[in-house]
Amino acid sequence: MDLADSQILETVRQGGAVASLAAERTGLTRVTISRRLVRLAAQGYVRKSGGGTRPRYGLGQRRWWQGLWPRAQLRGDMESAIWAAHVAPLLESAAPNVRNIAHTGFTEILNNAIDHSQARTVCACVHVDEAVLQMAIMDDGVGAFARIARHLHLADRRLAVLELSKGKLTTAASGHSGIGIFVSSRFFDRFTLRSDGLVFTHRGDFQFDWLDDASYRRGTVVLMEIALDSPRTAMSVYGRYFDPDQTGGGAFRLTEVPVRLASLGEELVSRSQGKWVTARIDQFERVILDFSGIATVGQGFVDEVFRVFANAHPEVRLIPENMTPEVARTVSMFAPRTVY
Repeated sequence: MDLADSQILETVRQGGAVASLAAERTGLTRVTISRRLVRLAAQGYVRKSGGGTRPRYGLGQRRWWQGLWPRAQLRGDMESAIWAAHVAPLLESAAPNVRNIAHTGFTEILNNAIDHSQARTVCACVHVDEAVLQMAIMDDGVGAFARIARHLHLADRRLAVLELSKGKLTTAASGHSGIGIFVSSRFFDRFTLRSDGLVFTHRGDFQFDWLDDASYRRGTVVLMEIALDSPRTAMSVYGRYFDPDQTGGGAFRLTEVPVRLASLGEELVSRSQGKWVTARIDQFERVILDFSGIATVGQGFVDEVFRVFANAHPEVRLIPENMTPEVARTVSMFAPRTVY
């Protein structure tokens, strides 16, 4: 599938003399358009009826759209117009909760690319089949993790993945709350951000990861996927992390920190690693410290997190989860039980 296929499908959706209109839009010959229509019909993206010299075409069960723009031509308020013109029509039969989640995630991530990427071009893709909605936003800009690492003066760019996972992170506070990516990552069954040779993934079972990757060295790619029969609602996500009795940034009361992202591939033993885990979490009322994937911890790390930070911020409740028996014993040995 390519941009020309997307333009052909857009022409099919709008109706009319598909072959001639698509040829005008794409610059391809009518013969090439006809061949592509045959392939798209075989793949389930186009439904053909009638015969002879005047066949009629409609959209099939599977849907595809792709858009590519010079970023300089995109204003910061154009994501909603792009959604309404190109994406919403593909989801007319989707359940309202899925449409709402898709609308929020698509426009939030596209707006980030427009406002922050400093890219030359921005691309968006949407694919719908009988079971799953997949969306992708791509740019060739400075890279999300490189931008975060520079903004926070991080010692290692891999720590940008840890900071992104916490939420309340923005490199442009005047125009963004730092909530959008965090919330978007919780909306979808799978949310993946690839940039600067690193990958941040959040799945519906609240697992995170980072890894070195030779691809996506320049720019940022965000992939979002959700089942069309998902029962998840935006309000159920908001209700987990936000306090309805508060407003603004104060409403964002709960975050989850995958502490193994602070290990940088090693054991969690040092005070520096403890400081990386606790950086900025004083902005929250409750912090889930997810110890998944951690077999052992050191005294310095435990003391920094559960005594030094906890004593300095008694208003923040630390909630350790998924600790192995050995990790739990070490924490209990070196940290007052009353602080978490």
